Amino acid sequence: MSLLRALIVLAVALVLQAGLGHLWPASHRFIDVLLVPVGLYGVCGTQRSAMLMGCGAGLLRDTWFQAGAFGLNGFKRTLLGWAFGSLATRVDLNRGGGRLAAGAVVSVGDDLLDLVLRRLLDQPTQFPHAWELLVKAVVTGLLVALAGSILDRVTTNRPSRRVV
Repeated sequence: MSLLRALIVLAVALVLQAGLGHLWPASHRFIDVLLVPVGLYGVCGTQRSAMLMGCGAGLLRDTWFQAGAFGLNGFKRTLLGWAFGSLATRVDLNRGGGRLAAGAVVSVGDDLLDLVLRRLLDQPTQFPHAWELLVKAVVTGLLVALAGSILDRVTTNRPSRRVV
């Protein structure tokens, strides 16, 4: 995937996350649109592109939405991009079910890494409740699957099917 497409994906994710936070301020507990590029590039890109996308998405999250240690989200998401990029070289996750599972695992992995890294940095930890974790994982998985199917349609230039 090209650099321009990566920047557009990051910009769209940032705008959606900011707009969603403006409409529903508590949405950041349940929906993290900036995880979608990490999961998407992790399953369909190279390991390097997944790491760069994770770093970019994490630093955008640190800059726009966090008031804690700067770079924590950048490190977490770079690590997640690296892990999914290496997994995707061995297992084909670039299908609907694989994207759904990858999005859910990226979401849970982000929260688990947040807990571990905050404890290492001796900062207050905030692990979400089980139902918040489940909702965030399902929503992120669905968003990664949806974004992957949209990018598939755009890159293959297939006409969409008529519904009626």
